[in-house]
Amino acid sequence: MQEMTYRLTTDLRRLSFENHDNCVSCGHAFQEGDTSHLGYDQNDKPLYVCDSCSGSLKETSIRHYFTPRPYEIPDQETKLWRYMDFSKYVSLLSSKAIYFTRTDCFEDLFEGAKGIRKNKERWNYHYLEFFKSAIKNSPEGHMCELPEEQIEKDAQRLLKEMEMGGEAHKKRTFVNCWHESEHESEAMWRLYSSFLANAVAIRTSYKGLYESLGRDPSINIGRVKYIDLNKNYAGPNDAFWRKRKSFEHEREVRALLTDMKYKGEGKLIPCDLSLLIEDVFVSPHAPEWFIHLVNDINEKYSIKVKVSRSELIEEPFL
Repeated sequence: MQEMTYRLTTDLRRLSFENHDNCVSCGHAFQEGDTSHLGYDQNDKPLYVCDSCSGSLKETSIRHYFTPRPYEIPDQETKLWRYMDFSKYVSLLSSKAIYFTRTDCFEDLFEGAKGIRKNKERWNYHYLEFFKSAIKNSPEGHMCELPEEQIEKDAQRLLKEMEMGGEAHKKRTFVNCWHESEHESEAMWRLYSSFLANAVAIRTSYKGLYESLGRDPSINIGRVKYIDLNKNYAGPNDAFWRKRKSFEHEREVRALLTDMKYKGEGKLIPCDLSLLIEDVFVSPHAPEWFIHLVNDINEKYSIKVKVSRSELIEEPFL
């Protein structure tokens, strides 16, 4: 078996990110526990392959035990919306960057939570048993000779480290949130713009958001899953992709990145606005002059997108 070189170019990382679930050579659908191989062929072309196709690698960069993503990726043309006040819209245009908020700065204290505190004892028991089993069942060829007291102590240490890691993770995880819908949402206008007359919504697609961020494999984009924390837990790798059922109306698709060094409350990530912004809508309460203002701002920043009034302003007939 080839030694791993750990040479991970952007092209290789992007290839494995975009084809996460399947071997690029034979199309094999990876199952949890399979080994995926990242590397390069005879012509230094990046490859992401299964065991059966690993012989085509001249260089093996790294091998992974495959695990499914903790989130679901929307279809390429899925419509995504972001509602904001006018000042944030101008900031987006002037900075040509999307703002990612550090997760411990959100109002929702359950951001990144694994469960409800009253159920923590059951969570602790589950993972203590998991860690003890892992310690006892050493890899083939090794014998665990630790006494039960040491195994218990090591399992407690691992549990404590996991808890501390959860707190620290909130300070190095950054998120930008979008609403998935084919149509405008009155609830989102109210929630994220307070139905202000100077509110703006931009519409994009999953493809537009992903490509506007340069197809960066370090930025994950996917659907949030809403769970009942009275009955369920979020796993250690799932926590930032799970929210309480009471937020289900948000239908959130989030872009998420991790930065181990940055300590600010948010990060501006450069994006291509021509790929990001497909349509612009103004609040149902916006006066006519505000539409002209948004058009003027778009022209100033070379945004060639039609500005429309919210369809919620339409009048019914009886």
